[in-house]
Amino acid sequence: MDLDAEKQKKLKKLVNLVNRSEISSIKSIVSGVVRIINDPKSSIWDLKEMVEIDPPLTAKVLRVANSVYYSPPQKIGEIKQALIWIGFDTLKEMALSQKVAGIFNENDSINGHSIHSLWKHSVAVALLTKMIYRREFRKRGANAYVAGLLHDIGIIVESQFLQNDFSLVLSKAKHEKKNLSEAEQEVLGLHHADIGMAIAENWNLPQELVTAIGYHDSPLEAEQEFSKLASTLYIAEDCSQNSSIGYSEAPFRNNEVFDKCLTELNIDPHALDLIVADAKRELNEMEEQGLF
Repeated sequence: MDLDAEKQKKLKKLVNLVNRSEISSIKSIVSGVVRIINDPKSSIWDLKEMVEIDPPLTAKVLRVANSVYYSPPQKIGEIKQALIWIGFDTLKEMALSQKVAGIFNENDSINGHSIHSLWKHSVAVALLTKMIYRREFRKRGANAYVAGLLHDIGIIVESQFLQNDFSLVLSKAKHEKKNLSEAEQEVLGLHHADIGMAIAENWNLPQELVTAIGYHDSPLEAEQEFSKLASTLYIAEDCSQNSSIGYSEAPFRNNEVFDKCLTELNIDPHALDLIVADAKRELNEMEEQGLF
């Protein structure tokens, strides 16, 4: 069996394991929210039913709507009022974050690797990616936040189903001073991005998301049509890493790739610094609200 066939066999096995595990519990909500945010005719009411059948999400929506951050004139007790008060965009992000957070068990730790810290990193990358799209490209970036939350789902899979190998990967990366992707290739014969891409494809997510997740560590190799989101993810992850926001799987910066991404996307470094500063403030507010 050639190397590519062996790799595909491993990926298929991992995807099957994922689809029989708790990780698959986020499939329907992610697919549903992604479908809604990519439909220009959708509205906040399309998410209302999704919220109402999920008690923990309903409770969180009401708590956030009544928080100091939103400061309603009077206490909000109905989900309809809360949805109107916090808005469509916030609700989409809360629905996604609430569900995706469920696979990030904060008590799990392997070889010094904290799953909870990885969750904080993922939220930071999601927020930064969204902000770059809106401020630099003047686009809503329908898939930007989703891509940030899910870009490292492959690491979750490795930590759950390949624990011994993953521990070896982390040890190799640390002691041999290698990026995680390089260590993964040597130990597993594939990267966490390969796993994430296989899952995104299996879940029938939009091709833009599939490509971004699969090439977030190698954006210059992504097909041109979908390269913008992959390159933005790379920049957001680099900024999160340099700002020490949560766990970063890429401790060794590739200045050449980073600079090429900035140039291709025509992003000014000073503008990026301002986005990072604002993202940090928003992350602090999200923590105070108990959003992660």
